[in-house]
Amino acid sequence: MISVDTSIGSASFKLKLFWFANLIASISLGVYLVAFNWLVVKSYGAYGISVTTIAYAIPQTTLVLFGGLTSDSINKESLYKICQILYVAVGIVLLLACINDLPPLWFLGLVSFASGLTVAFSSPNKTSLISSLVPETQITSIQQLFFFATGLGWVLGSVLASHLLSWDELYFKNSHGVLAFLFYILGLIPSIFCVPKILNSQQVSIAGNSLDVKFKTALSDISAALLYIRTTFDIRVLIWMLAIVLILGMPFSYLLSIYAHAHPNMHQSSKLFAHLFAALGVGNILGALLGIHITKSHMKQATLFVYIIFGLCFSAIAALLMTQYWQIVCMILLAGLFSSLCTDLLKGLIQSQTNVTMRGRIAGFTQLLAGISTMSAGLAGFVVHHLSNHETNTYSAYVSVQLVLLGLLAILTLLSLPSILKTHIRI
Repeated sequence: MISVDTSIGSASFKLKLFWFANLIASISLGVYLVAFNWLVVKSYGAYGISVTTIAYAIPQTTLVLFGGLTSDSINKESLYKICQILYVAVGIVLLLACINDLPPLWFLGLVSFASGLTVAFSSPNKTSLISSLVPETQITSIQQLFFFATGLGWVLGSVLASHLLSWDELYFKNSHGVLAFLFYILGLIPSIFCVPKILNSQQVSIAGNSLDVKFKTALSDISAALLYIRTTFDIRVLIWMLAIVLILGMPFSYLLSIYAHAHPNMHQSSKLFAHLFAALGVGNILGALLGIHITKSHMKQATLFVYIIFGLCFSAIAALLMTQYWQIVCMILLAGLFSSLCTDLLKGLIQSQTNVTMRGRIAGFTQLLAGISTMSAGLAGFVVHHLSNHETNTYSAYVSVQLVLLGLLAILTLLSLPSILKTHIRI
């Protein structure tokens, strides 16, 4: 196991403290994801998951570019703290709604919309903030270390959620996940107070006092970022690979709650439900650790991502077709490993190859792809719901939709191979 001290090396104590605070926040997020998805899928099925996913994706997709621009335009530390406070506020509202009765689906969709709105600004800002905390030579490895904290947190949070959801001996009703949402709120608080000072405080100022001038300037800056991507071949290829993985491969993970609830061998158990999320999180951890090793090995990445993407396709398809519990867990673990390894390495590479004044906006574009990925998952969920109402059961519908998406991912990866071979980037 890689320790924080040896991985960060000469990093400051405040950076290490920030890493631990992010680990605690990731544990809380893992608890929240399991509890929220379990609440939605057991109460409203595949349709509910689709509604909340789309509600999350709409603000995440439409506002994330402005989120990246905002990160480049104002103090990154202040924006990070504001976003964490907003996450806490959303958690408090959800907690109060779940204490007495089951919240209606429209309310859960509104909660997802608020979370997506916040993540549109917090995600590119966090990526850019971490890149600004260390010298350029350490950006990729430090990004991988924070991805490792996220994966570890999700595993611990998923395991913890299985106990919090089944704990009934309380002074209040816990059937809707109140205890899990309370833990989520408390776990976010340390990260608000542990943000270190950035090394490079250079920011892009948006001139003009009128809203119209600021908006036009924002659009101009976004256009400049698009031109930067178009004219930088290596970054363009990296972003394309990230796009196809996020849009076609990640819906398997995003809709795992439908798989876990509808699978005939899962018996609609909250503990087994949480265990599959934990397996996915373990894969994320292993992928982050492997990513750290790869960044230190100076491997040429020409065909490396092709192998990783095909590993993702194989493991996800195997998980869809297998029936034994331990086989399913192993395949989901591998799917988590390959997906996190691919996306984390690509995000870190894109940041390390990007000019320092553009990192927030480029991080915004990568988060835009994540928003489109969430939208793709939501639409796939609606297709699953439609098929389950007309032709087959929910699990069979889920398998059919995922096989189509993963098949397209494999085909597009092969078609992209000539461009991938022309890049000259070392990880």
